[in-house]
Amino acid sequence: MRILAACVGVALLAGCWSSPKERWKNELVAADKAFNALSVKGGPKAAFLSVIARDAKLLGNASLGAEGVRNVFMELPDTVSLTWEPSFADVSDSGDLGYTWGRYTLTVPNPKPRIRPWVRTGYYVIVWRRTLGQWKVVLDGTSPEGPH
Repeated sequence: MRILAACVGVALLAGCWSSPKERWKNELVAADKAFNALSVKGGPKAAFLSVIARDAKLLGNASLGAEGVRNVFMELPDTVSLTWEPSFADVSDSGDLGYTWGRYTLTVPNPKPRIRPWVRTGYYVIVWRRTLGQWKVVLDGTSPEGPH
């Protein structure tokens, strides 16, 4: 009985301890989810502008940083909705670089009544850089499902 109690105690203590890498992974997932929450609340353009690094690259666009974000979202109406959910995250051993990937849904409402919105789903990957304790997007790319 004492051995069982000791094993349970050790297991509980081990569960309370986490490595710096695990903490950074948790921070990164939280940053990705907060980024999504910003997109839901204020729209994807504003969300990207708030977390994009100055030297960031959005795949499919020649411009960097905020200019690249503006170029991408210039083609979309302000009513566009972009949501996502991270499925996986990992960080470097130094904790200054990481990535998340998961599924996204892009919805563009149709301005005509009773006509369904255009919806695109797929996968995303974001590369993040941690500077001064803050995660910033340095690369964003998507792979849509279905016909392109």
